[in-house]
Amino acid sequence: MLLFRFRALSLLLALALSGCGYTLNHRLKDSFYDKRGIFVPLFVNRSDELGAERAFTNAIIHELQSRREVTITSREAAGLELAGEITSIGYGPTALTSYGYGGLQGFRRIPNEYGVKVTIMLRLKDPKSGAELWSNTFSGFRRANVDTTRTFDYQAPSGIGASTQSIINSLYDDIARDIMRDVYDDMVELF
Repeated sequence: MLLFRFRALSLLLALALSGCGYTLNHRLKDSFYDKRGIFVPLFVNRSDELGAERAFTNAIIHELQSRREVTITSREAAGLELAGEITSIGYGPTALTSYGYGGLQGFRRIPNEYGVKVTIMLRLKDPKSGAELWSNTFSGFRRANVDTTRTFDYQAPSGIGASTQSIINSLYDDIARDIMRDVYDDMVELF
């Protein structure tokens, strides 16, 4: 009987709270708010992976625009600047085929899965004063299957490398979206 009363009271309380208009709102931290907007320059790429900076710059711009809390504007009109830097991109096999797979020599294995890890650093600064208002480092990781259909000894090994690099490059967009969600979460306060 006591358990029944507890459940009934819990249900009534849950219904009352859900109907009272209480929500978990968030707002940008004060350091990210400026009515003139934020300028996001092309990220600096400190890695050896050419062109990766575009995926990460586009991802932060898209994330901020989709939330409609920050105005993305030109450098001249902006009150703040959110600069990014890709500090590292690393990748390597995370799984290998069995020995002798697909006609390879008995002692050889090839990767059938690659993992890619990206680390970026973001800084929010006031371009007029040069003061750094916020900075943080973020990392993201994804795995992808590698095409193992060209594994025989007589086939060109260069084909495997080119397709693997293509797979690695294709993961940048997914990793960038994951990281930028974390960036946005760090930019807001829950209250």
